[in-house]
Amino acid sequence: MRILLVGSVIAVILVLWRYLTKGRRRKKKTAPFAIPPGVTIGSTRLLEEEEVALYSLLQMAVQERYLVFSQVPLWAFVEVEAGAKARSHVLRQIALKRVDFVLVHPGSCRVEQVVQIEHESSPAHQAERQHVIESVLDAAGIKLTKLPPKQSHSLPELTARLGITTEE
Repeated sequence: MRILLVGSVIAVILVLWRYLTKGRRRKKKTAPFAIPPGVTIGSTRLLEEEEVALYSLLQMAVQERYLVFSQVPLWAFVEVEAGAKARSHVLRQIALKRVDFVLVHPGSCRVEQVVQIEHESSPAHQAERQHVIESVLDAAGIKLTKLPPKQSHSLPELTARLGITTEE
């Protein structure tokens, strides 16, 4: 009888303790986002001059066949289907990767082609970054076109490199 009474008291204490700790967690509110004092935030360039020229040329090359977007995060246009652990691992690997330009089909709104500017003598982390991007694009069946940096391209040359024909 005594053991039953002690057990009941311990059970009530545990239930009460659990209720009170959950209540504290629920009541805890996070402060709304605020920029700390001393922090300055401003606008910066999205594209360099060569990239702006290439963007304009891409717009002319694809005309109404594709929508052209620049500096798109890789995770924004691929779908990762896997178990929770594998999916989290892949998403962590691609989280901060972005591509230079994407060509989006206006009907399906899916990325059909990625245009990357090849960077000269990239450091090891850039090479790893590019490897991740290429692996994901290959797995997703998205065509990748690499263009040399700081090289002016003619409209017919760019159209040919993108594989766009006049009959399309």
